[in-house]
Amino acid sequence: MSLQILGLVFGLFTVLAPKLSALASQQHLTVGDITTCTSNSSSYYDTLSQPISGAIYAHLPSSNSPSVVYLYSQTASDTSCQLLGAAKIVSGRWLFLGSGNGITNIMIQSPGLIAQPYAAVVDLLVVPNTDICVPAVVCNINYQGDGGYLVPSIISNTTDQIAVYEARSITDVRFSSINYYADGRFLYASTQLRPINRDYLPGGQHNIFIQVNFVNGEKININKVVDMGVDWSGSLRLRSDFYRSHNKLIFAGIVVIVLIIILLALWLARKMYKRREFKIDHGIDEYEDSDMINPIDKPDDNQPIIG
Repeated sequence: MSLQILGLVFGLFTVLAPKLSALASQQHLTVGDITTCTSNSSSYYDTLSQPISGAIYAHLPSSNSPSVVYLYSQTASDTSCQLLGAAKIVSGRWLFLGSGNGITNIMIQSPGLIAQPYAAVVDLLVVPNTDICVPAVVCNINYQGDGGYLVPSIISNTTDQIAVYEARSITDVRFSSINYYADGRFLYASTQLRPINRDYLPGGQHNIFIQVNFVNGEKININKVVDMGVDWSGSLRLRSDFYRSHNKLIFAGIVVIVLIIILLALWLARKMYKRREFKIDHGIDEYEDSDMINPIDKPDDNQPIIG
């Protein structure tokens, strides 16, 4: 039994010793220090097809608990790594991790990260300039007077263990299309960014979502709330149904037919009402009722029959 316990302790030591030694060496490093790149179960690498420069933010997938993450830049020619930054990273929010210039090879180290099949262990966001967007839960931005958030382009491979996104400037970038949604339903597309066409909205409050697509692959999402008020007459509903219909000609034809039926029904009801009023005014109803109620006089048996 003692030999089994000793074997178990030795096995745990061989597994934890590299991680503990790496963690101890990391705690003595400061940003900018050069160290030897270590390769173990808590190290993750990524090689980018293009160099990145700027502030680097990170967040974890929801499957990972908050962890202290170390970010390194590795040169392709040797095994030296430079510490770019370290921070406790959480899921669901971008937090500043470090910064670098002209980085192509990235190494992430953290004993607390758990690698999942076909999923990145950490997401990195590179923001070259502070005026592009402000990372928080999303990358907030103000575009043409509207507050929204930038959806950056991914520059790493989809199968990489480190997903790298880059927020690029859209100051001089034209957009390819703009999609308008209301309450989760697509309304229409446009090539110009304008306030939503209220003809598509019925009465009440509506959650408006505008997605601006740029030719460089980035997107800006804008969320708004529009209040159309109470639609007492139903005209806003009718108008919105008309604008939302895929074939407005057929919709218009159906509306016209329904209106004609309603008008005919009203005309018939009015005609029947006037006829009833005429009978009452001229006593026709009373005369017809008396004929129906009074029995027909039977001929007298003593009355001679004229033949």
